[in-house]
Amino acid sequence: MITRRRTIDIPRLLQVDAGCLRRVPSLLADHDFDLGCVLLGSGPGPTRIFAEGVASGLRAHGVQVLHVSHLSGRLDQAASTAAMIIEEGATTAVAVGGGRVIDTVKLAAARTGTDFVSVPTAVSNDGISSPVASLVGKDGKRLSHAARTPCGIVVDVRAIGTAPPTTIRAGVGDLVSNLTACLDWRLAGQKGREHYDAYPAMLAESAARPVLDLEELESHAAHEIVAHGLLLSGLAMAAAGTSRPCSGAEHLISHALDAQLGSRARLHGEQVALACLVTAAAHEWSQMPTLLDTFRRLGLPTSPEDLGLSREQVVEAVLAGPQLRADRWTILSERFRTAAEVDELLAVAFDGGARSLDRLSPVSA
Repeated sequence: MITRRRTIDIPRLLQVDAGCLRRVPSLLADHDFDLGCVLLGSGPGPTRIFAEGVASGLRAHGVQVLHVSHLSGRLDQAASTAAMIIEEGATTAVAVGGGRVIDTVKLAAARTGTDFVSVPTAVSNDGISSPVASLVGKDGKRLSHAARTPCGIVVDVRAIGTAPPTTIRAGVGDLVSNLTACLDWRLAGQKGREHYDAYPAMLAESAARPVLDLEELESHAAHEIVAHGLLLSGLAMAAAGTSRPCSGAEHLISHALDAQLGSRARLHGEQVALACLVTAAAHEWSQMPTLLDTFRRLGLPTSPEDLGLSREQVVEAVLAGPQLRADRWTILSERFRTAAEVDELLAVAFDGGARSLDRLSPVSA
């Protein structure tokens, strides 16, 4: 009998506390990062001041810093950043900013085999720790690319507390969606559609459940819980070797909304939260009331109108979502394939679950 060994890339630097942004230079040195030449990526927005502070701290320690400050989550920027890493001989890549900045530098570092450190200034999704980079190509479409788990992650809860409140709510939405993603994955395993791995699923679910008990999203303590959950989600994906434990039908619906709305799309985590209710209803999940109570308490969307959407737009996204990744089997792959069925599903998801789905066709064996 052949025993398979599981290999997981675990960041050698994990720091989550208040004020740790100013300690980035010493944290990198203490965890054996090569500081011969550091490429530091940031965005053009207000978080650039955090990146400039990190750059100044590194230079004060005698480190050569290449600061790229215009990153906005485009694939061509990842390519040019990778070229700069090679041409300038950068030994470590650091991203300070939101998800678009992090994913740009993450892919550039992965393609060049360079150690990458994620320093998020917002925790709106699990990209801060995942081995996946979501970037916009020249055709304007956003696609996910295989990258590597960050070698280091530094989260300053004071910094993320300065981000718009919607980013924290989006982070909660992306985190809670682990629960419905694992429902999909478990069902896919039961039906022989793909291999279900209980270990990363357990990690993903364990990452998500603490946010169901949060009473508010304003305190550093709440931000720390969200950050820890998103970090653990990244480890779940690394253990699975796929985004499966953190991405199911709810993510496909969100991707379909992205394609439909273009520049009018809302934050990924907000859309995923709304779609999470749809997926939970499709599974007729017993924890649906808890999910709705949590969303209402924390200000997450509980209806399309909360995100400025119509039900018709969500119906279209639910129908289109499964076509985006035919290889990812979810409960939407064989059920809710007509507008009438999806409309009935949305009534259960958004109107308090007053209706039953019993009369709709069951999942095929």
